[in-house]
Amino acid sequence: MTTNRTLAQTLAVQSQVHLPGTVGRLLKQIRDLERVAPLFVKAGLVRAVERPNPIDTRASGIATHSSTTKTIGGFLYGAAAARCDLLVEHNAVSTAGQDSACEIDDINYENQSMRLALAAIRQAYELADRAVVEERSRLIFLDTALVMDRSMVPPASRAGEPGYPAAYAATRETIESFWARHRERLFPWNPSGPVIVGLASQRFGAIIQSAQQDLRLQDGRSQILPTETVNREALAALDGVREAILGVGERRFVHGILGSFTRTAAFRMNVHAPRMEPVNVVELGVIGLHFRAGQTTEPRLMQLVGDAPAWTTEAIDEIVGLTMALTAVGGAAATPLPVQLAERELTALGPFLEHYSRSVAGELKRREIESIWLSDFDLAT
Repeated sequence: MTTNRTLAQTLAVQSQVHLPGTVGRLLKQIRDLERVAPLFVKAGLVRAVERPNPIDTRASGIATHSSTTKTIGGFLYGAAAARCDLLVEHNAVSTAGQDSACEIDDINYENQSMRLALAAIRQAYELADRAVVEERSRLIFLDTALVMDRSMVPPASRAGEPGYPAAYAATRETIESFWARHRERLFPWNPSGPVIVGLASQRFGAIIQSAQQDLRLQDGRSQILPTETVNREALAALDGVREAILGVGERRFVHGILGSFTRTAAFRMNVHAPRMEPVNVVELGVIGLHFRAGQTTEPRLMQLVGDAPAWTTEAIDEIVGLTMALTAVGGAAATPLPVQLAERELTALGPFLEHYSRSVAGELKRREIESIWLSDFDLAT
């Protein structure tokens, strides 16, 4: 006989069958985190950071956003970036300026997510360029990566829509031009220059994969920034953490080892992931670290361009401490205050693109623009 069950009955049965196993796995992961997290602290791979108080600084936050809407089998897209400048004097915060950039056009479905990601990086650098020239801030936060991942490079073996290679070339040129023109004006090459900080939430596994290397050997230690002191004796205890990391998962593991106002040791991203672009910027050095500004905030990845000995532990602690102090609001998407204010400016992009899409559809129906373009065609021929 076949038994017919409703979905509610099936869910009830499954919850009773799988509940003990789910609870058991989660408890084991918690025990693994409680066992391994102190080992990372003892080894110097996780450390506390002091936040400055009072805060006296100038900071700029650059936020990016893109939106699409369907039209005639394709998409219209809008990609925008906004910059908000803040002046903080003895914890008193005031706005000191703003800037923006926008790009609106049609786009094919092919590689649209990559093209929009490239547009975000390019526009962020354009606003950062103007901020450096105008000497707007000591800290300039970008909510994008500072260099491009190798996955963004268009495949040379496949001929496709030309828009994606063109977008990649434009973004690469923008990044190269920025660092070629401003490198000597920026920290750490200029001790009093502005600091360019890239903030992201991805690549959680970077410090975890570095920890799984044998850091007692030269190949393993080359991933950790030399100016970051690590306890080589305590590193031996990390030899058996691989199974615990695989069982917990990299994202959950980073959440577990990072407490409030802590950061990981800085690691060389150009050694950990050497195939980043553009090459001449990556050769300057790209360092990364994970930090957590508070218990209710998500761990974030911070990127900085440069290398040891220019980037010292003290300099990194200062930048991370200021970043934590400027992250005044918690939540899953917590970012420094200037970035949050810039993000609010971008809320207008979606409604504007919808209005633009309706205008485009109306013009296509009337075909008035085409009639104007072709009105003198017969006379010209």
